[in-house]
Amino acid sequence: MNEDGLALASVDAGNAAVRAEVLDGIRRHRREFEDAGERAEKLRALPHDAAQTLRGMSIFWLKTPAEFGGTPLTPLEFADVMEELGYADATTAWVTMVGNGGTGTAAGWLPLDGARQVFAAGRPRPLIVGVPRAAGAGRPVAGGYLVSGRWSFASGIAHADWLIAGFKVPGDDRALVAVVPKTEVEVIDTWRVAGLQGTGSPDFRMDEVFVPAELTFDRGGGAAREGALFRQEEHVFLSNEVPPLCIGLARRALDDMTELATGTVRFPGGATLSERAVFHKELGRADTKIRAARLVHREAIAAAWAAALAGTDASHRVHAAVTAASIYAVETGAEIITDLFRYCGGRMLSLSSPMQRYMRNALGARQHIGVSEEFYENAGRQQIQSLATGR
Repeated sequence: MNEDGLALASVDAGNAAVRAEVLDGIRRHRREFEDAGERAEKLRALPHDAAQTLRGMSIFWLKTPAEFGGTPLTPLEFADVMEELGYADATTAWVTMVGNGGTGTAAGWLPLDGARQVFAAGRPRPLIVGVPRAAGAGRPVAGGYLVSGRWSFASGIAHADWLIAGFKVPGDDRALVAVVPKTEVEVIDTWRVAGLQGTGSPDFRMDEVFVPAELTFDRGGGAAREGALFRQEEHVFLSNEVPPLCIGLARRALDDMTELATGTVRFPGGATLSERAVFHKELGRADTKIRAARLVHREAIAAAWAAALAGTDASHRVHAAVTAASIYAVETGAEIITDLFRYCGGRMLSLSSPMQRYMRNALGARQHIGVSEEFYENAGRQQIQSLATGR
């Protein structure tokens, strides 16, 4: 038990068969995903054939309720999927991550009438991505809102059917989220970046697009669906995505660098990297850091999940632990890859080297708003308050 009295052991059998099937599929398609990641660098988006493979694996609906065609996993099961996919290819994993987050959020938080429109019976299951941040403005009209604005970082938009877009109504403190068909927006080709460039994350814009009220929800409100998965606060619902992806990416960098070390000599006639004690130390240190970051994150996720299963609101300390552990896992993954890269030599600067892509993607992941270092500040405040109250 942790200090909040929440069990950290496995608290639910979950959908073990689905988890096993998805993990097996990722391993079978690993070479395909690796190739897709390389091609995505030039395309600046995940190739269409890789997205179709992911659809065929039903991998975008692991946070979607069964009533809308999903096969929802527990948070730790989903973390397993993201870690395995991050090991195979970060770009493919990133698009899978945002697809599950966006689709699951729409399915879980939309009112029933709206959810039935988006997840209409007899139609293929939709893929929903977008930006819940309130970057737009909505004007109330009969039956809904006219929404305008511009949203950045819409990863995977090339493959989406619907988009989520956060907005505010003047005079209303709430942050609302609209769910709109992709045909209603203008995609703006802005995605020319140094990291995560294969994820296809451009801007999109709307100008006075009518959004029915039933296709909106209050971002700060509770979910409309029942079940423990949707009793989690929205940020916690999404907090098992970027961290395991980065842990998987760090594991891949460690394995690749270990393999490269046997043929890497920095000076003619010198010892190979695999023979140097300093490199042995680096490998041992990196492996330990990966396992530690993984455990810290999963402990926090397990505590929040236990609270959701119990039907209780997770304490502020539990939420703070989840966000702090998320930052720690992502920054640790990036540090490991950066440290290993120093041993690669000049040839690893080549764009044909996977190692330079691992590093760029890991540093890009650190910029995600979900792992802002401001969450460390919140964890620190919780610690001070706990000491002050003696709890």
